[in-house]
Amino acid sequence: MARNYSFEKVDITPGEVRKAAWTFAGENMSGEEASYAVTDRNFPGRNHWEFIVRTPRGRDARIEVRPRSAPNVKVWAELPDRSLTFSRSTKAPHTGKHYCQVALADTRGERTKVVVKSGQRDRLPRWFGSKASRMRSKETVRHTRGTDGDSLVALVPAGDHEEMIRMFFATKVWTLKEAFVLGD
Repeated sequence: MARNYSFEKVDITPGEVRKAAWTFAGENMSGEEASYAVTDRNFPGRNHWEFIVRTPRGRDARIEVRPRSAPNVKVWAELPDRSLTFSRSTKAPHTGKHYCQVALADTRGERTKVVVKSGQRDRLPRWFGSKASRMRSKETVRHTRGTDGDSLVALVPAGDHEEMIRMFFATKVWTLKEAFVLGD
């Protein structure tokens, strides 16, 4: 039986904010990089993380959330190489918010992530329960030209880095620790 993780047990302390330059998906980016010390009290030990949140210049650029360091736990070893990105919502009534695709870490090791479709919401682990009211189909928050309109997305208030970090825990950290598989 999977643990019932709580978002309230993820303590986040802001650190330094600085101007920075980085590469994302082969593209040079610049903007602000904020660091955060994170303690996940859902675990009694090996629960200290360091995160960075990169906010590029430009209104439509994606915000990147990633751990800079992770506890020495085998299932989390690759997480500093993973990120969760947040885009600006453009459709009313969600304008002014950001969203991320609900893409779970692949515990089978076949891919880097498993994208959840809006019709699979009821298959998510129970720790997503408190975020259910913030989840939508992508096509309801932003116009899309691709085939991902039925992807499930989670909305967060604009600039709420703490909530963005908590979504990283829900989609990556806890999913890997519990070896959660979405199922067919």
